[in-house]
Amino acid sequence: MALTRMDGLLREARGRKQALPGFECWDSGSIQAIVQAAVQTGLPVVFQASPTEYTYCGGPDALTAMVRWYVDRHEITAALHLDHGSTLAHVRECLEAGFTSVMLDASRHPYEENVRLTRAAVEMACDFDVSVEAELGHVGGFEGDLPELDADETLQTDPDQAAEFVAETGTDCLAVAIGTIHGAYRGKPVINIDRLRAIAGQVSQPLVLHGGSMTPDSDIRACIREGIAKINICTELQQEWLAGLDDSRKTNTISVPGTFYAPAHDRMLNLMIAKLELFASGNHT
Repeated sequence: MALTRMDGLLREARGRKQALPGFECWDSGSIQAIVQAAVQTGLPVVFQASPTEYTYCGGPDALTAMVRWYVDRHEITAALHLDHGSTLAHVRECLEAGFTSVMLDASRHPYEENVRLTRAAVEMACDFDVSVEAELGHVGGFEGDLPELDADETLQTDPDQAAEFVAETGTDCLAVAIGTIHGAYRGKPVINIDRLRAIAGQVSQPLVLHGGSMTPDSDIRACIREGIAKINICTELQQEWLAGLDDSRKTNTISVPGTFYAPAHDRMLNLMIAKLELFASGNHT
């Protein structure tokens, strides 16, 4: 099965009060785990990588080739998404490499510049029949290798401005800031469900939640109920991978990599399956 546009998958998910995971991938092992989770659950997935991750893979062409091979072989439903592209050059190289969704994250710029850059990304993506995700507001924590941002409520997405932004840019999906952060929470998460509900009341496009790792299941269910259609997961995958390595050091030799890395792979796979099942359970209450 060929890779597909992400926005169509997200519209279907939002209509069912479900969400898709955006799983970060950075090598063949992480890609294989995402595929195995999709096969075992029978659910669609979004592979995604920031410029840092796809550069580690050997470039966007290399990542596309790996993902496409696995998707075609196992006939899963999936999209390949650029996560946190910060320049139009990032967007262009991923479009040319065969990504089926791109994100131009200009949220750190003033509003007018965010609109200008996002509109340019949308125009560029139209030539490739690829969907676009943009971000309005500021999600705290780390975005790729950019400086850390505070999770300040005054920086969260404004519902009225969100409607204006979507209309002015034509973006297909909108990432919103409602209290989650990129990376690990430093305290108890405070997710602004009322703000999300207000945004969803004005924006019909699929909404995206960045910083889904370690967000409590109850908050995840509430976010999906109120319109979130994709939830990004990265930090938790890394935590499970590293915990698996710690387990393996106790019993396995590093001289047999296939055995040594298996516990880390399995822990990451199990987390992916759990996230897929949680996000797709539907009728979230």
